[in-house]
Amino acid sequence: MKRPKFRELRGYAFDPSLSLKIDTATINEIVYRVPWEENLSRGPVGECVEVIDFDPTVNKFYAPVDLNDRYALAMAGLDPSKSNPQFHQQMVYAVAMTTIRNFELALGRKVLWAPRRKKGNTDEYVPRLRIYPHALREANAYYSPEKKALLFGYFQAMPADKTRHMPHALVFTCLGHGIIAHETTHAILDGMYPYYNEPSNPDVLAFH
Repeated sequence: MKRPKFRELRGYAFDPSLSLKIDTATINEIVYRVPWEENLSRGPVGECVEVIDFDPTVNKFYAPVDLNDRYALAMAGLDPSKSNPQFHQQMVYAVAMTTIRNFELALGRKVLWAPRRKKGNTDEYVPRLRIYPHALREANAYYSPEKKALLFGYFQAMPADKTRHMPHALVFTCLGHGIIAHETTHAILDGMYPYYNEPSNPDVLAFH
């Protein structure tokens, strides 16, 4: 049987809050077409990214999603959900892989991550970018050049518009398409040229 080219995974197109508005609900859920990885394992853990779902604020590992489960394959992954950690894992994987694929199509080559600098001024090859969907209990998300990882936070909402968020409801940055793509791009640029982090001129920081 011919191997599929893509794995279809459902997710949010923009932000979960837009699914609560009548005029945007129909456009906020899409199906990502992620390059098929034959050896994708639970996490998901693939060739170039690995999702590690450890929440240090409660000292807990969440069970890793299995995107090779027959029901997940049949249903294009898990249902979009703000409360399901396994969907959060699916979401960060889908958007990160889509971003990586877009860069690879533009570059004409595979994306490589920045090496890890070790003692003795030697470099260690980094095969996979690590993604932590629940790494921080704060309204923040960032790429860590030291950890070679994306760290996403979550926090309690204090919304100006109560029709979009219930007060004190949890908001997860790992469910924002733009946030995931933005942080993945930081990691890709660090792999292309690490000195883009050095503000030698205004154009350098403009890349980030």
